[in-house]
Amino acid sequence: MLEQAATKPKRIKPINHNGSICIQFQLNNKTYKFNPIKGAKYSEPIALGKAIAIADQISLDLLNDVFDTSLSKYKQKNQLVAITTEKVNLTTTQLFSKYLEFKQIGLKESTIHYLKTSVYKYLEKCPYQALDEALEVRQWLLDNTTNSMTKRILTHLNAATKWGIKYNLISLQSSLYEGMAQELPKHNWEKEPKPNAFNQEEKEAIIKSFEQHKGNFNGRGVTGFGYCHYTALVKFLFFTGCRPSEAIGLTWGQIKHDCSQIIFSQSAVQLGNGKIIKSEGSKNSRYRNNRKFPCGSNLQNLLQSIRPESFEPSTLVFPSPKGKVINYANFSKTAWNKIVDSIVERETTPYSCRDTFMSEQVAKGVAPEIVARWTDSSADVIRKHYLDDKILEYLKPID
Repeated sequence: MLEQAATKPKRIKPINHNGSICIQFQLNNKTYKFNPIKGAKYSEPIALGKAIAIADQISLDLLNDVFDTSLSKYKQKNQLVAITTEKVNLTTTQLFSKYLEFKQIGLKESTIHYLKTSVYKYLEKCPYQALDEALEVRQWLLDNTTNSMTKRILTHLNAATKWGIKYNLISLQSSLYEGMAQELPKHNWEKEPKPNAFNQEEKEAIIKSFEQHKGNFNGRGVTGFGYCHYTALVKFLFFTGCRPSEAIGLTWGQIKHDCSQIIFSQSAVQLGNGKIIKSEGSKNSRYRNNRKFPCGSNLQNLLQSIRPESFEPSTLVFPSPKGKVINYANFSKTAWNKIVDSIVERETTPYSCRDTFMSEQVAKGVAPEIVARWTDSSADVIRKHYLDDKILEYLKPID
């Protein structure tokens, strides 16, 4: 596991060094000082904004113990072209492109991929490009995509427009997209969905079915791949309540030598183009630093039973049958659906293991604040959603 830094600076901010941008801080009695964007001036708002994003990335990397001491990760590779603050007639797509370039240093690769392949693509197709055609853009989106995607795009357009106004890039005095997204119907996930947890009988049946699956019977014998390979992963999801992407991206370097503690610090995410990337940090910004999870006896025994005799810190805990990162979409559509749906007779996903863990822990009396810390959620969400009715059916009042 990575060594913890002895002393870490407070939030890092760029400073004005004789008109240029400089980032300077101390770490373990060593001073780091560099210009993150060659040729850029402190008076240039876009350049300064990029430097702030770089400084924030350094702060986050220090928090997660992944700081690049060579500083190469934080230096702009190409010399910044001089940027004027003179207002120009930008189209909506051009404004969003500049906004995306400004923001991408501090965003995860998966987020950048989503913005480029979904939001930006829709804006490119939209025939209304003038910055004062917000109502026309809204209607075109509603006619050409879902309500949920429209809400997302309008939210990003509002942020991009405010950014353009802040840095004096456009002549608007206020964002015409302000409040538009909130006026549309709620996303499905905002409509207080009930958790889809399993009761104890279903949970035990699911694990047993994975353990016993050796292949598909064609009338003469067993052929194909046995989903028993995924038994340890399924148990782990039930024992921790972590997101499937966190389990799939878990390495032995994140687990204490005696398997008594796990540090969730990354996940494996598959992009739309099929590429699988490692995403650092937790999804929930409240607990973005490394999340420590204490292992109960069942989980500890599981990890000890599957740990190889020799491994590297980067060795995957739950590799695919071919030793690579598990393709979550493929696992869900084949192994999970084939095994689980026939048992519970309803649609579920591996995320139902997360629902089950949260519901079980709250039902057993664990404080929602503790469960929230363990699962990178919030106590309010857990109180409101995760005491599932199917769990309550198996509880009785204390005499």
